[in-house]
Amino acid sequence: MKTYIKLAVTLIALVSTPVFAQFYLGGSVGRVDHNQNRTDWQPVGGAASHEDVDTAFKIFGGFQFNNYFSVEGGYNYLGDYTASPTAGASVGKATVKVDSWSLFGVGTMPFTNGFSLFAKLGVASNYSKMDFSSNGGAFLVADTATARQTTFAWGVGGAYAFNKNVSMRLEYENLGNAGESNNGFTAPGKTSDSKPKMISAGVVYKF
Repeated sequence: MKTYIKLAVTLIALVSTPVFAQFYLGGSVGRVDHNQNRTDWQPVGGAASHEDVDTAFKIFGGFQFNNYFSVEGGYNYLGDYTASPTAGASVGKATVKVDSWSLFGVGTMPFTNGFSLFAKLGVASNYSKMDFSSNGGAFLVADTATARQTTFAWGVGGAYAFNKNVSMRLEYENLGNAGESNNGFTAPGKTSDSKPKMISAGVVYKF
């Protein structure tokens, strides 16, 4: 029994030391590809143009239990994507703004000279807000919708530590699914759906 108590005390002491347990905060800027569902805005007998890529940023924080594992949460501002359908004389435009809250478990593989690789698995809560307007005819004159979807998410990346407090990271995040399909204009009041993926670079500060 004494052996188990000593082992438990030792583990608690290790996790409690700054070397193995640290809070951290960070911010990143990058680009997001929304990978929108193009059939949502494809009118019968018409055509549509799309813009999927926008500037994005994220703010995140976490707790690093040891050199290999941490828990991280964050907010991603994902900009918007647009679709511009046309059918005869009817012209419309949809703008869908997206943001996301996420929570990940992060596994890290440290190397020498301050370099490390990491992978993370978790969930994202993605919020979409759609505004559509047109000159009428084949389309609704206006339509709006919002949707929130909780989905599986993951990411991979690399980091370089300048010192014990400051590091930089480059990462790719797949934030799962966002929004709801409008089934090619047949379901008004739906945002349309997308699959946002973000590449970013940022700075992390460990306390």
